[in-house]
Amino acid sequence: MEVISSHQNPRIKKLIKLHSSRGRQKQNRIAVFGSREILRALRSGVAPDEIFVCEPLADAKILTEIRELVAGFESLTRLVPTELFEKICFGDRTDGIVMTADRPELSMDRVFDQSPAPIIAVVESIEKPGNLGAILRSADGAGLDGLIVADPLTDWFHPNTIRSSLGTCFSVPGSVIDTETLRQRLIDDEFQVIVASLQGATDFYEADLTKKTAIVLGNEAKGVSDAWVRGEFQMAKLPMLGIADSLNVSATAAAMFYEARRQRR
Repeated sequence: MEVISSHQNPRIKKLIKLHSSRGRQKQNRIAVFGSREILRALRSGVAPDEIFVCEPLADAKILTEIRELVAGFESLTRLVPTELFEKICFGDRTDGIVMTADRPELSMDRVFDQSPAPIIAVVESIEKPGNLGAILRSADGAGLDGLIVADPLTDWFHPNTIRSSLGTCFSVPGSVIDTETLRQRLIDDEFQVIVASLQGATDFYEADLTKKTAIVLGNEAKGVSDAWVRGEFQMAKLPMLGIADSLNVSATAAAMFYEARRQRR
């Protein structure tokens, strides 16, 4: 194991740059913070290129689990002191472990080929990585076949997306694409497209979700773009029995995903 004590070390500089979207794009790499997220990434097939460990903070049992999952653990591990770990960590994570890896590939075909009648989610122009992560977590929990981000405004592998998804961003089949291309693909593949919208919407619980279905959710502030409102798509909303007219996008996603799962039991 290599010991690193200076924040001027080139490995440390490269790691810190992964905090930003620009840095992740330039290196085509990601950083995973937190033991739970790292374990789920590894179990989903993500291969680490480096593992940074602060032994005073790291859980010995977790390190043993990671060691068992990673071939060549010793050669990939960099030991860092507590002060340096606090500089490389994103947010308030104090697990004592950070993993870097090549950016996992996202595949449109994997999303569409999960089952003969898939149920997938589409989220358009989501801005907050925490919301994307929460939606991924709900998609995983409800057993959706995949999730597609259309016209993205945040990164699938942003540290906050990874954290709020509890690492499910590595296991949920996914893709990122522009809205018009995706819209045409759904039409060509004869998906029932149900768009979460307050405008001209019917009750979501009246929809038959046992069919091949895409559930479309929009931007936190603006909702879906006009591309989803025009044409043969079905507008649907959740019933709201109080004074508010809608839930936030991640709560709406969870309710809709679990209704789809209920109908497919």
